[in-house]
Amino acid sequence: MTRRFTAFTVLLFAAALLCFPDGGAQAARTGLTLCGETILPALFPYFVLSNLIIYGGLARRLSRILKPFMSPLFHVGGSGGTALALGLAGGYPTGAATVRTLLEQGACTLEEAQSLLLFCNNSGPAFILAVAGSAVFGRVSLGFFLFAVHVVGALGTGLLLRRPAGTVRFQMSQRTSAPLSPGTLLTSSVQKALNASLQVSAYVVLFTVLTGLLQAAFPALNCLPAPIAALAMGFLELSGGVCALSGSGGTPVSLAVCAFLLGWGGLSVHCQTAALLDGSDLKLAPYLGAKALHGIISAGLSLACTACFPGLLTAAAPGSQTSLTDLFPVSIPLGWVIWATAALFLLKRGGNAAEKQV
Repeated sequence: MTRRFTAFTVLLFAAALLCFPDGGAQAARTGLTLCGETILPALFPYFVLSNLIIYGGLARRLSRILKPFMSPLFHVGGSGGTALALGLAGGYPTGAATVRTLLEQGACTLEEAQSLLLFCNNSGPAFILAVAGSAVFGRVSLGFFLFAVHVVGALGTGLLLRRPAGTVRFQMSQRTSAPLSPGTLLTSSVQKALNASLQVSAYVVLFTVLTGLLQAAFPALNCLPAPIAALAMGFLELSGGVCALSGSGGTPVSLAVCAFLLGWGGLSVHCQTAALLDGSDLKLAPYLGAKALHGIISAGLSLACTACFPGLLTAAAPGSQTSLTDLFPVSIPLGWVIWATAALFLLKRGGNAAEKQV
């Protein structure tokens, strides 16, 4: 049955490409542009940073600092705070990549990693503020609102799905690896980040093409109300679904739909996550259920907030769209300074450890 379904899907995809070559080619160009201008610049530095933090040994120090927060709330060890922080800062699928790296380095147990995966793989502020807030709804303030809802939804998911206290062991593994030299640490981190970025970009382009083919095959989809069209497109690919809400006016329904899509992530993100988890013992099914719950919590919280505070939905004046670089002119340079500082610190630490070993 599985082989027949796979064969049917492949034939259907081939037929769609033959029938709508222009739509597929245009969608591929759109996907490549999205990767080159948004996905790679946003994700690659965080992938490198997460590898430097974990392989450089900083995750073990953070584990001791964050344990008083992570252990009582989510019943996981302090090292999980690294995955949560990087997942919320770097966006999909940085959190999943960090969880796997923590598991491989022995910084958490398999049970811990499975629990962390449920709430640490999230959308990042760069996408929510710049795309959802500024570009789609015309107000960066709504981007901050959506990001706050997204963070609360992620934490709420972690609290609701946490395992009973005592069932998850969060002790650091006794397995330790030899300290890496500064050159090896940097080279390994960059190579792993590049591989992860290419996997993410490939899935983004693929699902952008699938969305474009669906729109070409069913033109009626373009006539659907914005929230319904966004849900249909966002089920497959997050950025296309969120952008489908452009012109919706920032109504309570459109904000709730956007909040749901940000929490759900889309099949494209889930395929990226599955690729990053391939070869590990982490299960994808519980993660998918958790992302659906995250979307529902975020949508409900958005509706509740807009009902209690209608001033959030004050219509933006035409042309009031603000970019993040205008709002925070030093944000991008400051981000790279922070990244470079962390990298230099870790490289220096790795070099000192190597010298001591010699």
